[in-house]
Amino acid sequence: MSEAPPLGCSGTLLGVGVGPGDPELLTLKAARVIQTAPVIAVPCAGADGDSYALQIVQELLRPEQLVIKLHFPMVRDLAMRRRHRRQAAETVAGYLARGQDVAFLTEGDPLLYSTFVYVLEQMPDGVPVEIVPGVSSYHAAAAEAHLSLVQAGQRLAILPATNENLDDLAAILDLFDTVIVFKIKHNLERVLCALDELGLTEGAVLVERASHPMGRVVRNVRGLQKGGVHYLSLLIVSIDGEVRDAG
Repeated sequence: MSEAPPLGCSGTLLGVGVGPGDPELLTLKAARVIQTAPVIAVPCAGADGDSYALQIVQELLRPEQLVIKLHFPMVRDLAMRRRHRRQAAETVAGYLARGQDVAFLTEGDPLLYSTFVYVLEQMPDGVPVEIVPGVSSYHAAAAEAHLSLVQAGQRLAILPATNENLDDLAAILDLFDTVIVFKIKHNLERVLCALDELGLTEGAVLVERASHPMGRVVRNVRGLQKGGVHYLSLLIVSIDGEVRDAG
């Protein structure tokens, strides 16, 4: 990692949440920061792939702004992932050291399952940082499905559908009133089988691409077992066995 820039010479690292997909869900602050930052950084799964975050803000960008794509490969090789995270952080730090502010755009919120954190944790000491919260996908999903997530003393759990979490899924479902499962695509059938065994399938709703024109809300999740879902999908499970409709 590069050395810390001299005091007063560093640009500011701006972690900007751009929301779940609908450009109208950008906050006013996010829009202002995006329009004024000289450098826009976006994470991409491919070396020169598309960026969903960039698509969301495309209409706000000015021709003179520099857009850099940072490669965060979605592979199992942890060493490779760490190497690319380090390279991304070094790229960003280089612009900051030249006194340029860098707005790192991330879908949803910068501090919830976000690649921004990988860059933030490798910044040199002394780099100014500002974080602009964004609307998270689970907030947009609940709004789209008209679901009340929790009320009064109820408890909410948020977890990715990793093997470790799925091994403990029954215990987690026993402790919380509502469970939101992220990154459901590759483990959908396993999660649905677990819900069936626990008698919780009727309380589950899948939301695909929340706030996107091509998104959908699926209340009969059993019908999903033989079909695929989009990568940007999550499952909301109500433990009381019924969907709490807020509409």
